[in-house]
Amino acid sequence: GRCDMSYPDLPHNIRKYQSEVVAIRGLNLSDNTQDGDLCETRNISCRRYPYFSTRRARSKLTPYANATAITAWEKLVVVQGTNLLYDGAVVGQVAEGAKQFAVVNTKLVIWPDKKYLDIKTLTVQSLTAEASGAGAKFEADSITVTGWSDLTTQFKVGDTISVSGCTVQTCNNKNAYIKAVEAGKITVTSNCFTAATETATITLSRSVPDLDFICESENRLWGCCNADKTIYASALGDPTNFFTYEGISTDSYAVAVGSEGNFTGCAKLSTSVLFWKENVLHKMLGSYPAEYALYTYNVEGLQAGCHKSMQVVNETLFYKGLHGIYAYSGGIPALVSRQFGDHEFTDAVGGTDGVRYFLSVKEGARSRLLAYDIQDGIWLEEDTTAAVDFARIGKDMYFLDSSGSVYLADTGEEDASIEWLMEFVPFYATINYRKRIRKLFLRVTVPAGAWLRVEARFDSGVWCEVGKIAGGPCDDVFTMPVQIARCDKFGLRVSGVGPCCLLGLSREFSLGSDK
Repeated sequence: GRCDMSYPDLPHNIRKYQSEVVAIRGLNLSDNTQDGDLCETRNISCRRYPYFSTRRARSKLTPYANATAITAWEKLVVVQGTNLLYDGAVVGQVAEGAKQFAVVNTKLVIWPDKKYLDIKTLTVQSLTAEASGAGAKFEADSITVTGWSDLTTQFKVGDTISVSGCTVQTCNNKNAYIKAVEAGKITVTSNCFTAATETATITLSRSVPDLDFICESENRLWGCCNADKTIYASALGDPTNFFTYEGISTDSYAVAVGSEGNFTGCAKLSTSVLFWKENVLHKMLGSYPAEYALYTYNVEGLQAGCHKSMQVVNETLFYKGLHGIYAYSGGIPALVSRQFGDHEFTDAVGGTDGVRYFLSVKEGARSRLLAYDIQDGIWLEEDTTAAVDFARIGKDMYFLDSSGSVYLADTGEEDASIEWLMEFVPFYATINYRKRIRKLFLRVTVPAGAWLRVEARFDSGVWCEVGKIAGGPCDDVFTMPVQIARCDKFGLRVSGVGPCCLLGLSREFSLGSDK
């Protein structure tokens, strides 16, 4: 209150107490902290920033138990055992386990299976193809076979096939570009073959390289292979063909890369394709093979084992590097995780709802699900969920956890039973040797059915409850005062159950010498 009542001789503008608002800033695990930083959060969201509220409810999609991979292509795509499910229905068979996905044209590529889901027919087919049989008649521009399976079910116009097994004219063991295909005859480029009749077993095959990482860019499937240190691109619109070199703009493409270390992942960003190593970025520019150009940059790259951390939000790529989490939109990657200090994270898997970047990481044996509000630069930890895949459809983000369950991350509804916590970085009780914190005031909303508890710890003492609020019938704003005992520093922890919101924090100082 004002002090002129007690000391009528003093000017009116001198007060015994002074108050100020403390900005709440999000999670900060580093040593470089300031008042209002949080050292622990659980199930907190900054979607209403500068207010901090509980995150909204998740919902478990019960049909998807024991899933091993998810992605989205207008509908949810889930790998469950050997079944590939599209919008809940089995559309084909794949190998069990983790996957990489990329959409080229109307094909959802499934890796490392070398298969694809055709979105038009909802069938799973192989990127590769092979047909063989005893004997074949070679002419300058064709191969004719009898007694083989129907070639039109294996190959199509535009395929480049590899021919092997020829013994009469071994020069016919070569690649050939298909101009037309019939049940028992393939027509190829003029003067491709030397005429011969073969009786040995001849094999025609269309192969795809053994890529470690894949992505789509400009309607091609791109990938990189550590075994042969090569970057590959498929033919335009056709992820089944990687060895078509007809000298035209739709050709496939390959280039060997001599930089040190293994590729750790690849991603599309705008019209460029990024091929990462831990300390190097190779950026591919250009629209077609004749003008492709590869540029190399020594920057903080993508940490091994973290290829799934890459997410593009508004033409900025977020990813996990050796020294933290980076945002890259061209130029130099910017570190956005100084708040984590020297905490070492591994096994990073990323997702986005278009506004926030979510990152599931391991710190030793502990899993953390982190959320980064891109606009405000605020990190929070939601819980210890270990996500293995994320998928997004519109505003909806889904994740697959390590138990094989699939969740919608935000139903838009409040969670009446959610347990949440916010612990502040310790406050120092005296500021500038003259101002001592007397009280803190928390402004909160606690709806009916929810409750909130405030705990404090002075110096190295134990946590003790200093206040509790149970929600009433009205969504009133409560102001809770916390009396600060004499101490050097104190901790503050706010926790509760149900959809609460922390609207603000202020502190009241007593002025004058404390000697």
